[in-house]
Amino acid sequence: MNTATADINPYLGILSKYKTSDRFQVIYQIYTSDYKEALERAKSIAIEQTIECPYSLVENTFIAETIVGKIETVTKMDPTHYVVCISYDTQAIGNEFTAFVNTLFGNSSLSYGIRLLAFSIPKRMSNQFKGPRLGINKLRNLVQVNKEPILMSAIKPLGTSVEKLASMVYELASGGCSIIKDDHNLMNQSYAPFTSRVQACVNAIQAAYEETGYKALYIANCNGDGTEVYNRAYEAKKLGADGIMISPGLVGFGAIHQLSQDPNFNLPIFAHPSFAGPLTTTEQSGISPYCYFGQLTRLAGCDASIFTSFNGRFSYTKETCLSISKAATEPLHNISPMFPVPAGGMKSELFSSMYQVYGADVIFLVGGALLTHSNNLTQSTKFFRKQIKNLMNN
Repeated sequence: MNTATADINPYLGILSKYKTSDRFQVIYQIYTSDYKEALERAKSIAIEQTIECPYSLVENTFIAETIVGKIETVTKMDPTHYVVCISYDTQAIGNEFTAFVNTLFGNSSLSYGIRLLAFSIPKRMSNQFKGPRLGINKLRNLVQVNKEPILMSAIKPLGTSVEKLASMVYELASGGCSIIKDDHNLMNQSYAPFTSRVQACVNAIQAAYEETGYKALYIANCNGDGTEVYNRAYEAKKLGADGIMISPGLVGFGAIHQLSQDPNFNLPIFAHPSFAGPLTTTEQSGISPYCYFGQLTRLAGCDASIFTSFNGRFSYTKETCLSISKAATEPLHNISPMFPVPAGGMKSELFSSMYQVYGADVIFLVGGALLTHSNNLTQSTKFFRKQIKNLMNN
């Protein structure tokens, strides 16, 4: 069994047994067949993720009693690995999301044979990390699509002029595509500089609305170096973009969290999976897709999480994709659910199987299949919209 894409549910039951009000729980896979080795590695994680020094330096102190991670359980799951649950003091992370991520899987991520599976937070942390600003219901209100999957597409390829990209936006919006995003490769290249591209695409959305009465959302890619992420996010808002897209694998979850909690920034945030592969696809290290694309992305404040779906051109199984959707939408204190956005080679022929797995609260991101369906992008968009309508009618 490839545990990188295995069903997460058998492991989640371990978390539910050790919930407290002042500590958050984390479960890790440890690849060994020996209990003593699993226990010793668990002890190493508990220390490495907190004090990162010999335990003798803090023995019989407040630090040892409170700050050092506590091993709650060591459970053998199959002949190849154990799962350990370790709890950490909520005060040890301060108020920073980056500190939370670092405590979940900082230095221990450098050790082969350890994989971060999932975490559980007490209610008090949901007041600190509030999750999506909009979530599913408010995002549905923006696109005015109820009780059915939402159609989304992307403008591409890299090297296309601003004028051509804006024309694509206009045609997609005129055909009824609810959400149109920049391709993740579009940043600030000379072919289509950020400011001129965003302004042209915003104008195209408005022109399509005035002619058809259908208001699509334009999502600007705001990835960039350092503070450029924030500069582009606010520039996109100023220019009239309807939302932004950021890749946590490129700029960090902390950057997303800062924007999502900024009272002066109220646009929906879409997470893109670029650079997440090394973290989420290896079997005996990294982070489970459930945790990365679901839990962390949602808690950081994203309203929608793009990930590669089963039956596409990447490797995730149906069970893995279902686990991501579960983490995106399952009840979590007062935190809003976020949209799962399956992508990566999606076609209209896959809509039925996707609906069976994800249900109605999903965004279907269709790129190349829509863009190449015919020579008339507006008519192609109408075709894909009709496929969703037919799916719901049947």
